[in-house]
Amino acid sequence: MNIIHTEQFQHEGKNYEIRLYGSGWDFTVEAYLDSKRANGYSYSVSLPTAIDLQRVHGLDSIKLLVEHAKRDIANKVWEKYVEAYVACLKKTPEQSLGCRKCSTRDILVSTVDQRKMYECKKCGNVWYETRTVTGGFLPIIDDITEGVEGNGFHEIDTSILLNTVFRQHDKGLSFNDQLRNWASQNKLKYEVFSRGKNQILKFWR
Repeated sequence: MNIIHTEQFQHEGKNYEIRLYGSGWDFTVEAYLDSKRANGYSYSVSLPTAIDLQRVHGLDSIKLLVEHAKRDIANKVWEKYVEAYVACLKKTPEQSLGCRKCSTRDILVSTVDQRKMYECKKCGNVWYETRTVTGGFLPIIDDITEGVEGNGFHEIDTSILLNTVFRQHDKGLSFNDQLRNWASQNKLKYEVFSRGKNQILKFWR
């Protein structure tokens, strides 16, 4: 686009230049300070018919764009946007989180099973960060938590957990103690029932 009109604008001791660019029926207004863009905004309009380029700056539609450019400079709209954006960048991921159910940002963060768990203090919703590395027993317990999150419950043969995740270890905790501690950390409830010859664990929140 070519510059077809310029207009000077003073604010807080600074001399701004409002430029009107035109190409065909499309026109754009931008603000400049010291020959550089004053902000990241452009104000555009497409007119429905051919216009004399020497008179186009006098049209109400173009004047409105110019006034918008001046107003945004006077109100420091761009500076406020940049300030808010920088503040957002400084937030930790937890501070930027919102609950998936109620949208509140009052989130409790803890580390469970080598990944972060998020709990909404308002509605009690629980979810986890995406795991980047997995292996060992992690896929088994992830199936449980993701099953509860997706379906409301998850069932698994007790022997699977007994022989993998909650095997007897050097601290001497029993299977039931390990199961109870793990369920508590993940805000899960559970019960055991029989299905044929098998003992089944059902988890839910």
